[in-house]
Amino acid sequence: MFKRLLPALLILYFFCQPATAEITKEKLMNLDQKLIRLLAPCGEKAGVCFIDLKTGWELQINGRKKFPAASVIKLAVMAAAYHLSDTGQLDLGKKLPLRESDKLGGSGVLQWMKAGREYTLWNLVRLMIVLSDNTATRMLVNEMGKENINLYLHAIDLNQSDIVDETMLNEPPLPMNLTTPEEMAMLLLKIQQARIFQPDSSKEMLNFMKNQRYRWGIWRGVPHGIIVADKTGEVGGVLNDAGIVYSPSGPYVISIFTHGFGKLREAREIINQVSALVYEAYTGTKVNLTKPIVKKKVIRRYRKTVRRYHKHYRTH
Repeated sequence: MFKRLLPALLILYFFCQPATAEITKEKLMNLDQKLIRLLAPCGEKAGVCFIDLKTGWELQINGRKKFPAASVIKLAVMAAAYHLSDTGQLDLGKKLPLRESDKLGGSGVLQWMKAGREYTLWNLVRLMIVLSDNTATRMLVNEMGKENINLYLHAIDLNQSDIVDETMLNEPPLPMNLTTPEEMAMLLLKIQQARIFQPDSSKEMLNFMKNQRYRWGIWRGVPHGIIVADKTGEVGGVLNDAGIVYSPSGPYVISIFTHGFGKLREAREIINQVSALVYEAYTGTKVNLTKPIVKKKVIRRYRKTVRRYHKHYRTH
């Protein structure tokens, strides 16, 4: 009896599934107009780049303007590390000792770890993306060399992206790492499609981004349960987020940069609203924006993460 019913049930299941929305040219133009209206009051304080991974269609507003990168540039450091690993120029299993002179404030847990402990380069990359660890970033940049990282970025046509500050903590008017929303979106496209990386390398990088802890940006503009692989950045009036959204209608890249807002809350709300507009246009699903993260909750969650890393420390 069950064998006779199974084909009918399968047919009924597939026909009852909701049709996924597709981003047509008309919808893309409509999205463009909505983003223009939203960002017009911001002037050049905000930049956006959207790429549909199914069609390759791109939409950008101030997407080619240079912005301070903040911690989003850590994506470039990660990409350079995996490129050097894929080409046999870097062993991600190599261990580096943590020195007192390596330690940096801001985000991350290594600043509280005992000097002398050794960490694999792979683990430093993981900490750099998952916890945005500044100390791990400095150790990686010093190991690879800023010049080598910048040469690699220019070799893959990211000509507006440069790393001049390995601390990731410089604030204007000090020299800062610069990039554009479009170039970080293009880098994410290359990682997602494994265009210039080994498939396993792309998979690891995406897993790091899917598990990063700072979810105040793009994540807030999509429904609960939707997976996002992203990297946020925040320093001195700069608030950015760049990532890949794995929507029911397919994955897309969204890169949102801000600089110069009087209050970071205003910049965060712009990032949330841009993310929601793009998701709604791409999927046809209405998004109810969640409330902004309360700072105290962020601090408590971060402290729990620090304690967990102290308790369950591993070198790999």
